Amino acid sequence: MFLKSMDMFGFKSFADKTHVEFESGITAIVGPNGCGKSNVVDAVKWVLGEKQAKNIRGQTMEDIIFSGTDQRKALSLAEVSLTIDNTNRILDFDSDTVTISRRIFRDGESEYLINKSPVRLKDIDKLFMDTGIGKSAYSVLEQGKMDLILSTKAEDRRYLFEEAAGISRYKMQKKESLKKLQDTGENLNRLNDIIKEIEREKELKSKQAEKTKEFLNFKGKLSDLDIKLNILKFRDIVKKFEKNQADIDKLQKEREEIVGRVSTTSAENEKDEKKKNDLQYQLFEIEKKLDAYRVRRETIDISTEKNRRLVEEHQGRKKNIVKKLEERAESLDRLVTEKKKSEETAVDLKEKIAEDKRKLAEFFEGRKKKIDSIHNSRDKIEENNRKIRENESTLKKLREALEVVIKKLVDAIEKRKIELEGSEHEREEVKRQIEGELSQIEMDLNNAIDELKVRSFDRAWMFLEKINVKNLKDNIYKFESYEDGFRSILFDKTGIHADKENLDKRIREMVLEVDSLRADNGLLDEFIQNEQAELENINAMLTRIERDLARYENDSNWIEKQLVSLTHQIDDVKKQIENFNEEIARTDKSIDELTKEIKESEDRLIQFNEKSEALKASISELVSRRSEIENNIIKRKTESRKDEEELAKALEKINTMERAGVELSFKRDGIQDYLWTEYEKKVNELNDLKINDTMANEFQNEIQELKKKIQDLGPINNLAIQEFRDLKKRFEYYIDQKTDIEKARQDIISVIEDINKTSVDLFMSTFNDIQKNFSDVFKRLFEGGEAFLEMSDLQNVLDSGIDIMVRPPGKKFKNINLLSGGERALTAIALLFATYMVKPSPFCFLDEIDAPLDEQNIQRFVKMLREFSKSTQFIIVTHNKKTMNISESIYGVTMEDPGVSKLVSLKMDRVEV
Repeated sequence: MFLKSMDMFGFKSFADKTHVEFESGITAIVGPNGCGKSNVVDAVKWVLGEKQAKNIRGQTMEDIIFSGTDQRKALSLAEVSLTIDNTNRILDFDSDTVTISRRIFRDGESEYLINKSPVRLKDIDKLFMDTGIGKSAYSVLEQGKMDLILSTKAEDRRYLFEEAAGISRYKMQKKESLKKLQDTGENLNRLNDIIKEIEREKELKSKQAEKTKEFLNFKGKLSDLDIKLNILKFRDIVKKFEKNQADIDKLQKEREEIVGRVSTTSAENEKDEKKKNDLQYQLFEIEKKLDAYRVRRETIDISTEKNRRLVEEHQGRKKNIVKKLEERAESLDRLVTEKKKSEETAVDLKEKIAEDKRKLAEFFEGRKKKIDSIHNSRDKIEENNRKIRENESTLKKLREALEVVIKKLVDAIEKRKIELEGSEHEREEVKRQIEGELSQIEMDLNNAIDELKVRSFDRAWMFLEKINVKNLKDNIYKFESYEDGFRSILFDKTGIHADKENLDKRIREMVLEVDSLRADNGLLDEFIQNEQAELENINAMLTRIERDLARYENDSNWIEKQLVSLTHQIDDVKKQIENFNEEIARTDKSIDELTKEIKESEDRLIQFNEKSEALKASISELVSRRSEIENNIIKRKTESRKDEEELAKALEKINTMERAGVELSFKRDGIQDYLWTEYEKKVNELNDLKINDTMANEFQNEIQELKKKIQDLGPINNLAIQEFRDLKKRFEYYIDQKTDIEKARQDIISVIEDINKTSVDLFMSTFNDIQKNFSDVFKRLFEGGEAFLEMSDLQNVLDSGIDIMVRPPGKKFKNINLLSGGERALTAIALLFATYMVKPSPFCFLDEIDAPLDEQNIQRFVKMLREFSKSTQFIIVTHNKKTMNISESIYGVTMEDPGVSKLVSLKMDRVEV
């Protein structure tokens, strides 16, 4: 037996239908972390019956249904199927292949199937029992189950040994037997309670049955006496009935004679009554015609009065309609006038709107020109400001040059003054004048230099203009004979003076140009202000015109709507006038018709009055004839009244006797019915009884005595005898049931003892074999060391925990919790392989159990895995290359689409590791 294939659809990340073919040997499932490899193992656990969502990494069972991605919709169900080769019939199922399936729907509904037929989980558990396959068996080994194998709780490891020992079936049988034993005990307790209750009730019913028998004896005697007494009564009633019948026959003959006389008189009266009724009918018919004429006259009067009122109403309505018609005509004239005025207003508004639009266009054009003019003036001012900045920069440089020239001139004058101080006296006066003037010039030049330093050119220019060069020139000419040096200083056209003159000229020109530009800017600013003022006026005009235009357009729209409304009103009024004219015509026609009807009604009224007078004359004649007939009838009735009184007396006697006869008949029939109902006896069967009327008192006394005895017995249960018999049968039945249940209980106890003995023997045998194998496999995997298993409670083998004691090579015996991850993994693998040596599972899923193993350990693991693959089919989820290398087949799990897993198959040849 081995796993042939696996199918998944909608399970976790396997959204698409996925079919996996497995072969004997080793199959590896590989892929990057998070791609869904372990979902394959979860699917196996789930289809084998896992009921805890947390054991397959979920919170609820609905979590295993594919929940969708950004590109894929969520699914409504998940399904997993395992197909197992059962050619050797290891599974108790008559088929070469067995397919186990499980489905779950989004609403939580779940179902199990075997070969597509619905089954219970219990049926699947039973099918795989003691095969090593199942949700709790060792056919699926993952990290969590390895932790369970190495748990500190010794009892957690029992399931491995129980599955290998094959005692799961016995445990189930024992569980079922214990349940039966408990049920049997409960049934036995209930039976004992029922038997006690029946015994108590049986004793009570026994007493009631004895009392009922005595009652039935008295009742039998009472019935016999009752029958005899009723027969005596029956004979007496028959005699009285026969005498009464003879008296009735005699009275009947007398009654018939009287009836003959009454009948003759009655026939004559009937003839007269018929005549009278005919006359009465004729009177009735005539009176009915009179009533009809009267009703017709009243109807004609009412109709005529009604028609007159209708004529008045129509005339009044016509008057109102004419008045309304006149009002509507006035309204029509008013509306036409109003419409004409509105049309004229609309034309006027359109002209105003056109004029305002023309003005708007002109003002917009003027505003545009003003804005362009302001922009041009501002551009000119900006250009002038740029030139002013350039000239001021040049002026700054010229001032600096002038300052240097003036300083040179002052230095030359100082030098010449020193030279003049050594001249002759006669030149002293000229010298003083020249020195005074030169001192003044020097002072003015120094002041000009100071002003230039603070960039006050205007004040510097003031000091320069104060210099009187002409006076100085005259005095210097006087002194030129000995003072030629001053001329060269102050008037030499190529000397310092010339430089100063040139600088003065350029500065004046620059100042004039700057002043001109500033004046031009002033004019431009004034022009811009004027233009902006005019622009504001234009904007104000535009605002006013736009406001007026909006008002005109609103008014125009309103008038347009008003015109439409007036047109509708005019049409409505015209329609109303037309309707009023039509209604006047109809009213006139109605008045003519009603007038004609009134005339016809008056004519018919005259005819009905004439006919009524003729009918009244006929009534008088018929009344006279009726009176004559009534007198004849009264006379005959007086004569026949005496016969009727005699007949009444005879009939009363007959009725009295007939009632007596009926009563006697009822009594006779009553006795017959009573005897048949109570005793099923017929009277003719009892005619031979030797009894007579003298025995009646004796029978009455005996009956009273028997009734007293029955009364003394008290309440009687008429069913007591049958109830006692039924209780006796029930009691015997439950005694037999109790005996059977006690025997069955003893049989169950024997079965449980046999199961316990068999289970202990199988478990101990398997435990010893696994113990020996575990020690050997451990040494092979660890290349030395020691390991053994021991039971924690040998007195209670079937519930004892199993401890694992290990000593890796070169170390002391230690608790398995103190082992490294690799050592723990190898220990669990050693125990698994030791179990497989005793009872291999047909197939086994291993989920990354080789992850903690290093290179040396993995080498030993894969070597042993290959050995065991001869008897067990291994499917292992792994990342290890050495494990992959020994695999005959490899399935890769990928996620081409995010969140959706896909399996890719790859055949592999074995490679020696």
